[in-house]
Amino acid sequence: MKYPMMLVCALVASMSLSVIAETATTGTATTTAKTEKAAKHGQLTQAEKEARINKTLEQIKAKDEALYKELVALREKDPAAFNAKLREWRKQQMQAAKATKAAKAEKK
Repeated sequence: MKYPMMLVCALVASMSLSVIAETATTGTATTTAKTEKAAKHGQLTQAEKEARINKTLEQIKAKDEALYKELVALREKDPAAFNAKLREWRKQQMQAAKATKAAKAEKK
């Protein structure tokens, strides 16, 4: 054994490469599983959609009775306008939540 240090370096390098290769394959499988789960989660049945809309309407009713009545009337007359109005309300809620979060972060 003329160069024992080179042998040690070669062994360490080969072990490192095998660990990296194993991690890369496991990571790809995990990413694929997450993507498949997200794809399955994205598709709601009609009953699930109705339940989600009803839950949202109940939350609106607790906060603003006038908006609730307006949305219920729109739901019966014009579903497209109802969806647009509900989407707009959700955007406002998200902006308010972001503003609250930013204000809390500034206080710290």
